[in-house]
Amino acid sequence: MEGFAEIPRDERRAIRRRVFVDTLPILMGYTTMGFAAGVLMAVKGGVAFAPLWAGLCGFLFVSGTLSFAIVPAFAGDMSLGTLAVVALGMQFRYAFYGFSVLGRWRGVPLPLKWFLVHSLADEVFALDVACDIRDPAKSRYYAFWNHLLDVSYWVVGTTAGGAAGAALPIPSKGIEFAMVALFLVILTDQIRSFTTRRIGGWRFRFLKSQIRKME
Repeated sequence: MEGFAEIPRDERRAIRRRVFVDTLPILMGYTTMGFAAGVLMAVKGGVAFAPLWAGLCGFLFVSGTLSFAIVPAFAGDMSLGTLAVVALGMQFRYAFYGFSVLGRWRGVPLPLKWFLVHSLADEVFALDVACDIRDPAKSRYYAFWNHLLDVSYWVVGTTAGGAAGAALPIPSKGIEFAMVALFLVILTDQIRSFTTRRIGGWRFRFLKSQIRKME
């Protein structure tokens, strides 16, 4: 692959293996949420060739929230102007993601750079930033496979959901709440983690002060 040929083959293999392990949580989340989005497109969107449209939207709209929000547009309940405003509001933060990593991707061929910027999502960006590989070429190679795998997970999920929704009588009531539920679970987990750290730190400082008093 152009730009990565200077990386030894065994190191490229090791990086790909690391990316796969790092993206396993994203695999679980993206395929599940993508499946829900695909089912909604097939059942409530009322589109022909639902698997094709669901997979195409999964590639074009890597954002999970937008994949859910576009369903009313398919059903004719949302105008294109409204959809454009909604999309801008949902996707605007990704512009800042792109600006913050452009320096890392300096020298990357334009088509590859377009793909990297296009496929930026919250989880993808988090892994890009957390990557501790210092070599620029290897860091870009990690980012490429991170983006490629994550987009593939989402496209597979939405396509499978579109196929299932078109072929099976799957009840769609409540599926649109899946994305909200995911955010609530993440928020609750972060609050619990933050609270545990704060309380744990307070307890540690308290015990430390008591030990000092006993000395």
